[in-house]
Amino acid sequence: MPDDLSERLLFGQASDFSYVIIAISLLGLSTLLLLLVDFWNAPGTLLRDTLIGTVAICYFALMQRAITWLGRVKRAGEEARSYIAGMTRLLVLLGLIWSALLFLLTRAPDTSQLCLLYGIMVGCVATPVMVAPISSALAYWGPISAGICLSMLTARNPAGYAILDLLSFVGLTGFCILYLNSRLNERAVGAIRLEEKSEVIKLLLRDFEESASDWLWETNEALELQQVSHRLTQVAHRPVESFRGAFPRAMLGEIMNYDHRPGSPIDRLCQIIKEHSPFRDVVVPVLINGEERYWSLTGKPILDKSGRFLGYHGVGSDITGQRRQQEQIAFLARHDSLTKLANRVLFNEMLHQACDNCEQTGFALLCLDLDYFKIVNDTLGHATGDGVLVAVAERLRGCIREFDIAARLGGDEFAIILVTEDPQEAAGIAARIIERVSRPYHFDGQMVQIGMSAGISMAPRDSRNPSGLMKNADLALYRAKAEGRGVWRLYDVEMDERQKDRRILQSALRQAVLRDEFRLEYQPLVDLADGRIVGAEALLRWQHPERGLLPPGEFIALAEEAGLIGPIGEWVLGQACREAAGWPEHVGIAVNLSPLQFRDTGLVEIIDRALAQGGLAPERLELEITETTMLETNSETVDALWQLHGRGVRVALDDFGTGYSSLSYLRRFPFDKIKIDRSFIRDLGYEKDDSSIILAIIGLAERMGMVVTAEGVETPKQAQILTAYGCGQAQGYLFSRPVPGVVFAQILEAGTVQHKWQAQVSQIGQVAAQ
Repeated sequence: MPDDLSERLLFGQASDFSYVIIAISLLGLSTLLLLLVDFWNAPGTLLRDTLIGTVAICYFALMQRAITWLGRVKRAGEEARSYIAGMTRLLVLLGLIWSALLFLLTRAPDTSQLCLLYGIMVGCVATPVMVAPISSALAYWGPISAGICLSMLTARNPAGYAILDLLSFVGLTGFCILYLNSRLNERAVGAIRLEEKSEVIKLLLRDFEESASDWLWETNEALELQQVSHRLTQVAHRPVESFRGAFPRAMLGEIMNYDHRPGSPIDRLCQIIKEHSPFRDVVVPVLINGEERYWSLTGKPILDKSGRFLGYHGVGSDITGQRRQQEQIAFLARHDSLTKLANRVLFNEMLHQACDNCEQTGFALLCLDLDYFKIVNDTLGHATGDGVLVAVAERLRGCIREFDIAARLGGDEFAIILVTEDPQEAAGIAARIIERVSRPYHFDGQMVQIGMSAGISMAPRDSRNPSGLMKNADLALYRAKAEGRGVWRLYDVEMDERQKDRRILQSALRQAVLRDEFRLEYQPLVDLADGRIVGAEALLRWQHPERGLLPPGEFIALAEEAGLIGPIGEWVLGQACREAAGWPEHVGIAVNLSPLQFRDTGLVEIIDRALAQGGLAPERLELEITETTMLETNSETVDALWQLHGRGVRVALDDFGTGYSSLSYLRRFPFDKIKIDRSFIRDLGYEKDDSSIILAIIGLAERMGMVVTAEGVETPKQAQILTAYGCGQAQGYLFSRPVPGVVFAQILEAGTVQHKWQAQVSQIGQVAAQ
């Protein structure tokens, strides 16, 4: 047993022992008085009276020490031990004197005196049963029991049965002393430990209320709050007097007047309390100085032994910060962190709900995609790109109603659920969105221009399930992008058929790579000054086993989507170089590069390999790159272009004037040629603007030392005007349609192309002169 526990047990025993000793002493003194009266006339007066007086002195000494101990205010552990030891010695002495007195009195008593002595003997033997600690009890019980037994055994007429019964009683009292002291000690230790735990709990609760953000609360049987904690008054910003009344109204205050609707947290709490049931972490709103906050309450009913309800006790805490943090986490989990629009998770949930009710309330699904956003992101940086996305989200919010739902699905993809059954209304909103999103943006003094395309599907007309609606809206979006971007398209069944046809064609395209079904045709490039063929543009064809010869416009986009443009492009380069190696040395070959090829980090190695395997000089190869491709460049692709230029490979800017034309491209990249798009050639001679643009391009190219090639020349008049403008080269149906390599080689040998068109131009010149 720990020393501190042993000391506390000793203090408790000393106090209890003192009270018992006082009672025993008073009883002993009264017994002595009876003996003195009963034996007053008996012989042996002096010795008897001396022994009686000595016993009385012992009793008085015990009483005096016990009263003195109980009267002490401060008691030390050593003093308690000394007190118990002194009292034990007195009890030994008392037991010995009582034994001597009883031995003397049992020598010649009469019958009435003998009965008194038997009663005293039984009382003396039984008295130590009430004494603790055990050392003091045994100190008295041992001598008195031995003396009584000796007295009975040495009496004149010893009664055997009486002696046997006495010995049994002595044994029983000894057992009781040992057992009861042991049990009393255990209970005393348990009580001390329980008291210590209670003290610790009280200290912890006091510390809890003083330092923690939580508070303790308790009610009586009438549910009135008892001992309102200081912490509760601080949290509620209310005086103690305002907490009078029944729980929970007394604690929650004025919110009970506004938020007691069926099913509300407060209503559920009231139902639980009415049933006297326990509750845990019930979150309820409260109004504190006009601000809505949230408390978490836990309570347990107090019941007596019979199960009668006595009230509640529990704990409360203000969880407003935690609640708002959870709300913020929940918001971020279901909203885009950048634009604060709904994210894909929330949008899918809302789309499923809308589809479940689409028979009663139809709606339109808009799939939106930004046009040219990647260019902005790559050229101006991600910070500007993020700013554009935030601004786009704000414009989207301004275009829809409060019950419509806008979401950012990822990257530059957005979607909107419009609550309308009218396709024309949906189309009108889509047109308004495209117009507003396409307006210029200004960031850090720079104007940013992007666009938006939209695809629309209607529920339940086009589909009743989310996946079907999304697929149909995506098909409509794809159609909008294919038809020039910056427009909207409504889904129709033909789109689905075209998509299925695309999937079939894409599957066949994969087989075409393995089966070598591709062919190259060549369209001559003619020098307008002397009519010579100075080169050819390689044009890819697919010899489809069922559909015949397909032009690149029907499958190049599919090849890019399927990731097949790399192997197809490498085959084109190799084949073109091999065939061109057999042509005259002054005839070059031009090959188009797709944006995906251009971004390939192994482009230089692929071209080196094609030149080496084909046996073609680098200066005879010309790579054609569109303006759109230029917008997607990075430092590695620019370095690759300069490496190729350093090897002698020529680089041409294709379709100049149709995209984001910028003089910075001509300065940054090693272009050897500019190709004027056929859209400017088509109305040449009829549209003054086209003539002005062509003259400006030719003049620019001359000053920068570049060759100019006009595409799509179909009439002698166009050729004559271009020659007069100083255009160096041209290609088009006037000279020749694209032809297989064998036919092109024959044209080179015969020289028939230039003779034909030169004759036509000559005739036009003669007519003009007349």
